[in-house]
Formats: sequence, structure tokens, C-alpha cells
Amino acid sequence: IGDTDTHKTLESLTHVWTELGNGGATRHSLMVNLGGGMITDLGGFAASTFKRGINFINIPTTLLAMVDASVGGKTGINFNGLKNEIGVFSNANLVIIDTQFLKTLDQQNICSGYAEMLKHGLISNTWMWNQLIDYDLHNANLQLLQDMVRKSVGVKERIVADDPLEHGIRKALNLGHTFGHAFESMALERQPVLHGYAVAWGLVCELYLSCVLCQFPTDRMRQTVQCIKERYGQFLFTCKEYDRLYALLQHDKKNEGDSINFSLLADIG
Repeated sequence: IGDTDTHKTLESLTHVWTELGNGGATRHSLMVNLGGGMITDLGGFAASTFKRGINFINIPTTLLAMVDASVGGKTGINFNGLKNEIGVFSNANLVIIDTQFLKTLDQQNICSGYAEMLKHGLISNTWMWNQLIDYDLHNANLQLLQDMVRKSVGVKERIVADDPLEHGIRKALNLGHTFGHAFESMALERQPVLHGYAVAWGLVCELYLSCVLCQFPTDRMRQTVQCIKERYGQFLFTCKEYDRLYALLQHDKKNEGDSINFSLLADIG
């Protein structure tokens, strides 16, 4: 499958199902998803639906897939111009994480995965958040990053274990994602962006909302926003695109009725 989210489609899914069928896969086959988050999402969904579900393992090769996409059981594809519109909850039998893959990962994809780590720091504790804010992402110490990845995955695992189907606390993992997915869908209409960049820009918006609505500390918001601006730049859109952005926000899966739901913070952790 080609890289980037433009291939996370029904056509790619059909291709995988066809190859499984033509290759003689049975209900007892094991599928190995080797690649980034798009592959673990798409592959997990293909495996979970082929012959009503076959076993699969994820071997994530990008930072984003390691700390987010490959862990937690969310699978799916983009559909009708919307991010992750079709999918199922289905856990891999095994996830094998080896940070050696990061030695050959480009800077943009390192940054993309790091945005999810930053989110994990914000919902975890001040110490972890501080470490992530201070880490030199452009001269990455891979040994230190490996330990940070382990802690980041641990945050997600603990939350998912408490709430696997997102009825309660798992919604904390959506911090930055209501705006983030809307930005990502908007970008798909012009020039696709990496998921983590959209999440980073979403964090800016949702930390601001957290300050206004939940009294999140302004100094910590500013510090995080500055860190994001330096590493991810800005997502540019004009007031003429507000209606389109709002329409995309209305498709968020957390919404109930006509209201748009956000995961907001009163403080770090």
C-alpha cells in the first residue's frame, strides 16, 4: 500500500481483502501489519472483517504508530472525505515495538508521532510534560526517546485497559483531536498533512478552550503553544473557511445531538 493517508481508503481495503482471498487465507491465518499508523489502522480493519475476523499483529515502524495507532484497538479507514469514518474496535494479538526503526525515519514523521506523545504528557503528569517540552526533537537522542516512547505507550495502555470502548476516561485520549481531525479532513481537500501535525494544531485550539472554560493555567498553555509553533508551524485558513471547518467539527464521533464535544483539561494530568 502506498504511504500517506490518501491511501487509507475503501479501494485499498478491497485490495487487501482480494489479496487475502487470492492468497488462500483462512480463518486461521495471521496477518502482519508492518508500517506506519495508516497501515496498522487499515490492516487491523481488513483482518477484523475478513472471514468475520482473523488474527493480526502490528509491527509499527513510525513514531506515530508506536505511541498511538498500533496500540488500543482502533482500526478503520477514511470515507466520504472524513477521517476514520468507518472502522471497528479490534485489538491486535500482539504489538511489537522496536525503536530501531526510528533511525531511518524522516524528521517530519518523528514530529508527527511526537505530537501524540505531547498529548500523553498533558493528560499524564507535569514531569512527563516538562520532559517532552524540553526534549531536543531536531537532534534526537534515540536512547532517551526509547524510554520516552515506553512511558508514552504506558499512558495509553492504562487508559485503554480501564475503558476499551471509549465510554468514559478513554475520551481523554481525544485531547486535540476534535479540531485536529477537522484540520486533517480540511487539509485532505487541498494538501494532505501528517496526522500528528493536525493534532498539534488541534492542541493549540483545545488548550485555549481549556483555559477559557476549565481554568487551565495560562502559562502552561502558552508554553505548550510556543513549543508547537516552533516545531509544527501553523495551519493557515481564513474566516471564509469557518463554515467548512464547523461542518467538519460536526462529524466528530464524540458528538451527541447538535453539540460538539471536546476533551478539555483543568490542568496537566
